[in-house]
Amino acid sequence: MELRLLEVSRIVEDPDQPRRAIDDGTLAGLADSIRQHGILNPITVAPLSGVDGFRIVTGERRWRAAQMAGLLEIPCVVRPEPANDDPDKRSEQLIENLQREELTPIDKASAIKVLKERIGATNKEVGQRLGISERTIGYLLDLLDLPEAIGEQIISSPNRPADGNLTEKHGRFLRQLNDQPDLQAHLVEKIRGEKLSADDAGKVAKALRTNPDRREEILGADVDELPSLLGYKSESSGYGDGPAPFSTGRAFATILDKAVSAVGEVKLDSVSAGDLAGLEESAMKVKTAIDTLIAQIRAARNL
Repeated sequence: MELRLLEVSRIVEDPDQPRRAIDDGTLAGLADSIRQHGILNPITVAPLSGVDGFRIVTGERRWRAAQMAGLLEIPCVVRPEPANDDPDKRSEQLIENLQREELTPIDKASAIKVLKERIGATNKEVGQRLGISERTIGYLLDLLDLPEAIGEQIISSPNRPADGNLTEKHGRFLRQLNDQPDLQAHLVEKIRGEKLSADDAGKVAKALRTNPDRREEILGADVDELPSLLGYKSESSGYGDGPAPFSTGRAFATILDKAVSAVGEVKLDSVSAGDLAGLEESAMKVKTAIDTLIAQIRAARNL
């Protein structure tokens, strides 16, 4: 590899670049910085075969910002052109984007899917390569199941309120309504209009799944009104003053027997890799609830 000054006109973007969306505001800010200080970190390029030019390996944002800043030449690290399906090239591009400026969640998920397919890796192996947890890889890939019009609206918002935007966590709850696209679209409108948090959106999604015939009431109600509207006290305290649906030990046992049967019908070979992390999380919640119930039963029996 060598460091060279290259004309920006001889450099082209990589069609396999994982980033699809580049924020104009941040690009303009980078261009201002380049005007003042120049490019502090050279981009990486590879020579094009049979053409007097170079393809970007990493650094497309800096290349674009340099053009906005009016630069005619930029510093580049020139490396041999890798094969188009070189997984190291793909992962290098993705890692740089993850570290420098987050891709949109959908861009990130799409790039991870391509990387996973090209290197034939599991979610865990891809996560280790990118420094991301296996669970996060699964959650991101799940976003690709959303309708494109919804997926494209999702932003990363890990450390600030969603403020009416759709976050990755919103996307996980919206995905639960994939088989009811009309309800899904109405929930998106409610999230945006009422600036629902992801957890509140999850409560509405659950209410819509279990009571689709009451959609207008649910979508028109405040989230805090859902418990009284649907006849339960809260997520944790069960049902209200009316008769409890499982008021006897026999009724409880019947429900648990049905749950055991349901678990026995799960066939992991039919579960997508992207769904495994979510399935494991749900199974752990069930296990925790069952362990707690067993301890309470034994305490009640003085065992």
